Amino acid sequence: MKSLGLYIHIPFCEKKCNYCDFYSKEGNDEDLKSKYVDALCLQIEREAELYKNHIIDTIFFGGGTPSLISSRDMEKLMLSIKKWLSVDENAEISIEINPKTVDFEKLTTYKKIGINRISIGLQSTDDEMLRCLGRIHTYSDFLSTYKMVREANFDNVSVDLMYGLPSQTEKMLLDTLSKVLCLDIEHISAYLLKIEEKTYFGKIKDKLSLPDDDTEYEMYIKMCELLEENGYNQYEISNFSKAGKRSRHNLKYWKSEEYIGLGPNAHSYFDKRRYSYKADTVAYINELLKGDLPEKISEEQVECISEMDEYVMLKLRLSDGIELCEFEESFGTELINKYPSIMKYVNSGHMKLENGKCYFTRQGFFVSNYILSDIL
Repeated sequence: MKSLGLYIHIPFCEKKCNYCDFYSKEGNDEDLKSKYVDALCLQIEREAELYKNHIIDTIFFGGGTPSLISSRDMEKLMLSIKKWLSVDENAEISIEINPKTVDFEKLTTYKKIGINRISIGLQSTDDEMLRCLGRIHTYSDFLSTYKMVREANFDNVSVDLMYGLPSQTEKMLLDTLSKVLCLDIEHISAYLLKIEEKTYFGKIKDKLSLPDDDTEYEMYIKMCELLEENGYNQYEISNFSKAGKRSRHNLKYWKSEEYIGLGPNAHSYFDKRRYSYKADTVAYINELLKGDLPEKISEEQVECISEMDEYVMLKLRLSDGIELCEFEESFGTELINKYPSIMKYVNSGHMKLENGKCYFTRQGFFVSNYILSDIL
């Protein structure tokens, strides 16, 4: 059977963060959340036949804040997934949680229903910075949540961090990293703040005191070096893991493997087709409860990007880069013949061609968006 990833979008948040551009709704309407879970279960049941020749080997509950869903509803959702879909007994099953949105009872429910990986949104250990970001928790709240996660016997934990934040210095970032490293966490994701137009930060961007490009670069290099010194392997631009603890689900995206996404604004790549759903939670619920399926919106590749270009763009996000033989077998041409400008970045030290691979150096990773735009 073919392997398949499953992403479930939970579009609820207590409060929208100042930088967040993901689709979600603020508030704690428990009735709406329960109806939403019912709608997800209905879609899983009605579309199960499409996936009968696939085995689900990764599941990711993302958001939003998935931990705002009640234990009862999360259990109902997982039972529906396991009833209607073939789930590998060794599947990686992840859930994103935020501090202050879980208790021990909820975590033990997660463990009971098969969730085996927890991703905690920390972002910073500096309380003033957390307030600036619009987070609802403090560093102390994170530590309490992390302790509960370990007491619930989770041994695969990831933490999200951010850098390049307003008024953040290199020292502040390294202080956050040092505190997190003391916890011996299995996986760390560290993202550069991007100011999105429709967010609160986007509306006040001219008033934000953001680090300049050189400072952001130094932050990135120092962060990567410190994580490497402490046993973390950088396997993607923003992701670092202990041995054997890479995110199997996220690797599906970067390797162009198949996955399905359920929920408003969730995206899928299945049967050579990319599609998503309208970003409207109420419409999504209503369509399913009245017996219909939500409309799939076919996605045109940005600027008609080819399958080959997409392969290069996604593979080069990974530290393993592109296997030259694999590329030639897949597309019938050599990588450098198709993308000769790669040599410019090999000569500048931003990329390497060795051991049958093409990949970014650490310096190249930081400016990878610019380089990929030039190459493609």
